[in-house]
Amino acid sequence: MFPYDFMTLETLLPFLLIVAIGYGGLETSGIFRNRALKAIVSVVFGFFAISNYSIIQTINSLLPYAAIIFLIIFLVGFAKRSLSGNEKDNTMIIIIIALIMIFIAGLGNSYGGYGLYQYNDMLWVVGVVFVAAILFAAYRMK
Repeated sequence: MFPYDFMTLETLLPFLLIVAIGYGGLETSGIFRNRALKAIVSVVFGFFAISNYSIIQTINSLLPYAAIIFLIIFLVGFAKRSLSGNEKDNTMIIIIIALIMIFIAGLGNSYGGYGLYQYNDMLWVVGVVFVAAILFAAYRMK
């Protein structure tokens, strides 16, 4: 049916992305009331999308950028929730610190390319800051 293997990440991830976006769009629009029909239509959308190899290549080239954008959106949401409310939630602060440190660690020189610093050195800093944040949160809890 397809000239390529379906059970690889190269085709499975675009298929799942199209199915999720299609189902979400059908759910939001309210065209169909039956959830099974929405699922079937979104799966058909997914199969139509992966039947063209250029669509798969386009989606695979955009997925890393989409992941970074979603990470930034979640980071902003976490920061807004933890800083705007009256509740003192140390878990959200730890998550924010961990995400920032992982992002900074990703800027490092990991395999001979250009980076701001050596990747292994930054992992030590990330680990120390993360452990310190956990110990601080445990100290603040009673």
